[in-house]
Amino acid sequence: MFVYLTVITTLYLSWSDGVSSLTFQRDYGPTLFAGASNVTFDFVVVGAGSAGATLAARLSEISEWNVLLLEAGGDPPEYTEVPLRYGEALTSDVDWTFITEPEPRLFAGLERGRGLISRGLMLGGSSSMNAMMYLRGTRRDFDEWERLGNAGWGFGDVLPYFVKSENFTGGRRRDAVPHGRGGPLTVSPLVSIDPAYSSIADGNRLLRLAELDDTNRFAPPAVGYGPMDFTVRDGLRCSTLKAFLLPAGERPNLFVAKNARVTRVLMQSPADGGNGTSRAVGVEYVAPSGRAGRVYVTREVILSAGVIMSPQILMVSGVGPAKHLRQHGIRVVSDLPVGYNYQDHVSFAGLVFSDRKNRSRADVARESADLVRATFDLVSRGVGTLGLTNLVSFVDTADKGRADVQVVYLRFPYNSTRNTPNGRNKLSNLFGYSDRVATLFDDLNMLSDSIHAIPINVDGRSTGRVALRSADPLDRPKIHTNYLSHDDEIRTLLRGIDFVVQLSKTKPMVDAGLELEPVAYPDCAAHAWGTRDYWLCAIRNVATSFYHPVGTCRMGPTCDRRSVVDTSLNVIGLRGLRVIDSSIMPKVVSVNTNAATIMIAEKGSDIIKRCYGKLA
Repeated sequence: MFVYLTVITTLYLSWSDGVSSLTFQRDYGPTLFAGASNVTFDFVVVGAGSAGATLAARLSEISEWNVLLLEAGGDPPEYTEVPLRYGEALTSDVDWTFITEPEPRLFAGLERGRGLISRGLMLGGSSSMNAMMYLRGTRRDFDEWERLGNAGWGFGDVLPYFVKSENFTGGRRRDAVPHGRGGPLTVSPLVSIDPAYSSIADGNRLLRLAELDDTNRFAPPAVGYGPMDFTVRDGLRCSTLKAFLLPAGERPNLFVAKNARVTRVLMQSPADGGNGTSRAVGVEYVAPSGRAGRVYVTREVILSAGVIMSPQILMVSGVGPAKHLRQHGIRVVSDLPVGYNYQDHVSFAGLVFSDRKNRSRADVARESADLVRATFDLVSRGVGTLGLTNLVSFVDTADKGRADVQVVYLRFPYNSTRNTPNGRNKLSNLFGYSDRVATLFDDLNMLSDSIHAIPINVDGRSTGRVALRSADPLDRPKIHTNYLSHDDEIRTLLRGIDFVVQLSKTKPMVDAGLELEPVAYPDCAAHAWGTRDYWLCAIRNVATSFYHPVGTCRMGPTCDRRSVVDTSLNVIGLRGLRVIDSSIMPKVVSVNTNAATIMIAEKGSDIIKRCYGKLA
């Protein structure tokens, strides 16, 4: 056992030794923090994540615009470059590690009965720590945005912006999906040598799923199984830091300040010399020393701080639900439904296969170490891989003609679930499991590799809320997820679980020795494993976020009282203030959200350029 752990640890460390961390060299932070006062820029962008890094780079293409990008975190650590090590950033010091409020029907098996919401706290944001899956969304997703009153945001309107970003490295495919060549964001097919890949794929086929040539297919919608594309370049992560920000880093009009946490937007009211409408004139920030500072704008403040922090910053600045703001003693600048419409995809990571095949413990350890070594050898040759996670299933469980469940597959090598930088179980870091639940998976992982098949409800309709905890901008906000508040959402997740159960019974899975283990959750002892009551209990214990929260600054027509920003992403009723990030999504897309977030920034930058006559 000790020898095996040494092999795993050595491999993980060695494939970071040869990788250089991404560092943005021209950090404007020290200059800003040294006491620069009344500094003025054309634009200030708050947050250098998937949206903010993209947006700032695009705006700085206009040479006469001075653009300041403020990021609360710093450079990503070098290990985030290696795709196989993406999970190590979760709950680390480069993760905001937001914790939700308790939910009466959920989270019983999670730490302190609360959900974990991981968001990147570094340049590149969550694109520097996610699993790099590049899934755009369906035609129906964006046409639904348009149907909700968002003219100009239908599928035909947004597709060119996906293509614009992309540098697709794959070859020709059967499905006629438009891909970009020569864009800044590298999108690549990956390689998997995981022996379970073919077994799971063949099992999917026997369950009458079609093999997908391109999981971004939109006509007809992607229902089936197949390999995904990933934001990976030469075997390493391609975050928005790498794709957009670093190539723009030498522009004299782009200023990037690391470790600058924005606390509020500075507003000028009509009484202060405005022109009938309150206007954003700058932002207040806190430096690493704790000292507060201010910067000012001549054109716009743009919030790209993400689904949690963008509404937090708006509300402490006086923009939000009037009653809620007054409860915290905040002067109301504009009464808008900020923080509402919180949406996410809910997953169930409680289905685990063992991989014992009646072998001795020594053979299990040796074969597992061999697979880890061979997989990391691909990385050393510049070949992109996420192992078994290259494979995905999109399942239409209710004959809707579109997928309502996505299934993701993860392999944890033998005796590795506790081999983490913080010493906690990997599932605790990924999904917030309590120690008593995580121990169940540790015990199984001591017998063989563990393979998790994770059904995700991508057709939910529950909405929650982000609310202030206090008027202190450094206080963490309250996150009320309200997950699975509709019975049909639970039924969808149950059907997703049943798909995995049926998959476990297919001949390829049985022949491969992949056995679905009867995990006995402590709170579910009264129910027989595999029954509907058992699965309902299991969902109440461990169903949680799959890292796709959106919607808290909803985009919509100004006549819709649910809207926070209009279709040009202006905060309604204010001047000089926009929100451009995943929080503006009126409805969560039915896949992973990172590609759509980058698209929003691409389209948003063109909207701004057109507004100022810089784009035809």
